[in-house]
Amino acid sequence: MDPHFESAASAVERITAGYNLGNSLDATGKYDGPDITKYELQWGEPFVTKTFIEALKKAGFDAVRVPVTWKGHFDKDGNIDKAWLGRVGEIVDHVLDLGLYCIINVHHDGGEGSWIKSSPQDFEKNGSVFRYLWQQIAAYFKDYGERLLFEALNEPINEARQWLANDENSVMGTSLYNQAFVDAVRASGSNNSVRNLVVMPYAGSGTEGRLDTFKLPSDPAKDHIILEVHNYDPQGFCWYKAIGQQLRDTWGTAGDLAQIDHFKSLMKAFMDKNNVPAIVGEYGSQDKHNESERAKHAYAFTSAMREIGVKCFWWDCGAFCIMDRKQETVRFPEIVRAVTTV
Repeated sequence: MDPHFESAASAVERITAGYNLGNSLDATGKYDGPDITKYELQWGEPFVTKTFIEALKKAGFDAVRVPVTWKGHFDKDGNIDKAWLGRVGEIVDHVLDLGLYCIINVHHDGGEGSWIKSSPQDFEKNGSVFRYLWQQIAAYFKDYGERLLFEALNEPINEARQWLANDENSVMGTSLYNQAFVDAVRASGSNNSVRNLVVMPYAGSGTEGRLDTFKLPSDPAKDHIILEVHNYDPQGFCWYKAIGQQLRDTWGTAGDLAQIDHFKSLMKAFMDKNNVPAIVGEYGSQDKHNESERAKHAYAFTSAMREIGVKCFWWDCGAFCIMDRKQETVRFPEIVRAVTTV
């Protein structure tokens, strides 16, 4: 074990701008063949290369979140396909070799349509498989350095797929999975004894109800937990479709600014109360031929978060893309400058 692993607060402080390799290793589908690279091509994004990670670094990103879906890559006993784990390791190596931070997780195994649900009943059914997945992931990466972080489970929601649920059952389910994750990683030893770990509340939500009821998992390693939430507000601006909100391609009203201020205050209150650093693991907006407006929103949001020490990871895939992932170049320079400018 490296006794000089940096704290969670130090890791977050050293990150400037984060990027998500969306729709690559997290893609799911029915392909079942010997060429595992076809899995990461199913949702329309190209094969991830080291030269693309170099392009990210050149653009100003110094942290990469690598969402990974494990469903379809482990057998009935929970044993992960070695080739798939090796591919995850290959991308992690690309990121770390360039001196960037890297986060890997359990992604579409959680969230809507997943096999993991946020409830004690589901944990009783699937908790052992989840724990075994993390035991294997942790063992593979146990000697990696401090720039590799593990994230427990992406956007856990209950059986009814209620994104705004705040009942005791749903909250407890999230807590059980987060605690199993921490226990499994710490028990694997070596650098995992003090590796920085990332957990999120129910649905990955940073709203009042979800933060008010969220309790951080117990951890024998002091100061090595990071809070993660996601934010795609205002949804009418950030998405092509939004329930209950008028769609628009401009941003910057008094209400928009107040929304950021409110989110900022909620995050700061939780961080101060729990003495924990935080990241926004996903945020972004879809392209509506409005680069300048998207850049305004991105700069205002990331700037507000940096004021309280929170760092942000742009969700990049499809209509969210600010990088041209096939050409390995910057697609929208205004937005890239906005999210990487300190």
